[in-house]
This record gives sequence, structure tokens and C-alpha cells, in this order.
Amino acid sequence: MNKNRLIAALLTVLFLIPVLTALGEPVFSISLDENAVLRGMDRSWSQGYTASDSRGRWNLIVPVRVEGGAESVTAELKMQNPGISPFKTQDMTVEAQEEEEHIWGIRFGLSMLAEPKNGDYPCEIHITARNQAGQEQELDILHTVRVRSGTEMLEKSRIDVTGVEAELHVGEKGEVRLTLSNPCKATELENIELKMSDAEGHILPRGAETLQAGDLAPGESIAATYPVTVLAKATVVPHILKIDLNWTAAGQEMTSTSNYTVAIHQTIRLEQGGVKMARSVYAGDSVTLSVPLMNMGRANVVNVLATAAMPGITDRQSALVGTIQPGETRQAQIVLTPGKETEGDYTGTLTVECTDEDGNPASFELPLELNVEKPVRKETEEGKESGTEKREKNSPLILALGGGCGVLLILLLLQGILLRRKIHRLEEDRL
Repeated sequence: MNKNRLIAALLTVLFLIPVLTALGEPVFSISLDENAVLRGMDRSWSQGYTASDSRGRWNLIVPVRVEGGAESVTAELKMQNPGISPFKTQDMTVEAQEEEEHIWGIRFGLSMLAEPKNGDYPCEIHITARNQAGQEQELDILHTVRVRSGTEMLEKSRIDVTGVEAELHVGEKGEVRLTLSNPCKATELENIELKMSDAEGHILPRGAETLQAGDLAPGESIAATYPVTVLAKATVVPHILKIDLNWTAAGQEMTSTSNYTVAIHQTIRLEQGGVKMARSVYAGDSVTLSVPLMNMGRANVVNVLATAAMPGITDRQSALVGTIQPGETRQAQIVLTPGKETEGDYTGTLTVECTDEDGNPASFELPLELNVEKPVRKETEEGKESGTEKREKNSPLILALGGGCGVLLILLLLQGILLRRKIHRLEEDRL
């Protein structure tokens, strides 16, 4: 039993020895050592090391760290656009040397054109490391060859400004949004500064006057937002916004100015003075509904339309008010006529609709109430007609009575005259 255990332990140890040995060895890998400072370097890559350009040669040192043991390290510089290069036609592949433990130094010394043009030429450094077992590890580093020793620029640098949009309202904070693009093939735009101004002084920067937009590599774009404040005195008309740009290209200070038209809007402020209308009306009669509309804003309110809807009296009845200028008050009037057979309490709404000069709509509603009473005029007229008929029926009798009274009155007068004559004769006889 003890012999079997001993044999098992020995086998286990023999099996674990290569495993532990493999675990102790570093993994074969390659990476850029940004903290290394090799011979000929004044600082590390992390501290801003740059290539040197003098006497027609371009020199660059790339320190790479290789773990796991490397037999050789090679590197090749590939221009992103071979048609635009500051170098002469040559082999741009170099062999690296291990200059410190695990650190290999890749040293490029490339011949430049007799008169290279200043610019920023994008390229790629392709690095390959091989170990004794024939394994390979690759590393690609994006780089830019910056040439500043020439007398001319490769191209004229510029910034394309596109997509200028603004949401601006009188007396409110707003933003101007735009896109900045670098259309250059081999020129980086650095330290881009953006300013905006309005000739009328109605649009002012909110916060810092200058917006730091950063850098733009060739073919790159960024979205920028410039915060502004629109003054309360701003007019609601298109404004010319001037955009000033400053940047550095290949060591030179550059500027550009462009103008763009932006609109300033005014929030619709259409106020109403309350509905004026009789509370009750007789069926068949008309009642006038009126409401004063006041433009309290700084821009015209157009297409003002008042619509009354009162089920049972009218489904829809409208009055076009038209355009109301700033500070102006206009009346919206609608005549409602209940049917002759209507009676009772009716409710509805008055809807006022309008738009600003840009076509943006606004509306509000007001409640309506109306009591319709049964007409009494008909009953009064019937009473008058019946009285007239009665008078017409009694007319002959009245005429007869009147005639009889007249005859009696005449007889009484005659009788009085006769009596007076008799009295007069008697007096004469006495004498």
C-alpha cells in the first residue's frame, strides 16, 4: 500500500512540474511602452514625445514591450493615403533591437522630399514580434507624421459649418446647434474656438463668449452647441447670425467668418376679455355673442377664428377676426338664433383658434350658457284679437242704444222749449 502511494505521488509531481513551469512563464505579448525613454528621446510618449524633422530626414523612436521572449521584432510604416506623402519612395520597414530588458526600440529614419509641404499625414505603424517557437504577435499603432519644416502648406485649411439650427424665443434662453467638419486630407485643425454675434444685439452669448470646440482630425466632424439669450426687446424677424471661427493648422493661426439666418419666435399671447352675451332669450329671437381678443405679444397673431358650438341651437357657427397686431384689441361677434320651438337651458363652447406668422397654431375654449324662454307675444296678440271680435259683435246694439239716447235727448229739449212758451203765455195773461 505504501509503495502504491509513493508511486502515485511521484507521478503527480512529474505531471505538475511542466504545468507549473508553464504557469510561471510570462504570456507572449507585445504593447507600446508609453513610459519608456530610450536613447535619443527627450521624453516618453505619455509626456508628449514627437518625431524630429531635420536635414531631410524624419526620425521616430517607438519603444515596445515584449513579454514571453521574442527572437525578432520588425515594424513597417504605412501611409494612410500613399498619394499624399512627405517621404521619398523607399523601404519603410525596420528591424528593432532589444535596448532594455523586454523593451525593444523601433527606430525610423526616413528620407523626406526635397521640399515637403507642411501638413499632418495620417499613417499606421504595423509591428510584428516572433518568438523562438515561431509564434507571432502583432500590434498596430495609429500615428500622424507632422511636417513643419516646409515653406508651403499641403492644402488650405478650412472648417465646414453645416446644420445650423436654432430654437429662439423673445426674452428666453436658447441654443444654436451646428456641425463643424474638417474636409482636409492631411491637415489637423487644433484649438478650435467659436464665437457668435448678432448685428442688432438681440442675441447674446449665455456664459462664456468663446466656445472651445477642441481639435478635428482630417475628415472628422463634431456637433457643437452655443448657448445664447434672446433679449425681451428682440424683434420677431429673421436675424443674421455671424459665426467666427479661430484655429491652428500646421502651426499657423487661421480664421473664418460666415453668416447664417436664424428666426426668433414669439410665444402667442392672445388674451380674452370674457364672453358678453344675454343670459336668456325668447325662442325665435336672436342674441349676439361677443368676446374681446387682445394681442399681448410682440408679433402679429393671424388667422384668428372664433367658433361657437351649442347643441340644440347651432352645431357650428364661426366668425373670422383675421389678423390682430401687437397691442391691438378686436371683437369676435357671433349671432345665435334659437328655433321657435326651442325652450330650456343650453350649454356649449366658444373656441378661438389662431396661428403666428410661422404657422404655429394656438387655441383656447370658453364655456357658453343660454336660457331660451317660451315667447308670450302670441298670447297677448290672441287676447287683443278676441277683444276686437267682441267689440265687433256688440257694435249694432251700441249703435241702437246710442240712437235711442239721442232721440230722447232731442225730445227733452223740445219739451223744455214748449214748457218755456207756456210759462211765458201765463205770465202775459196775468198782466
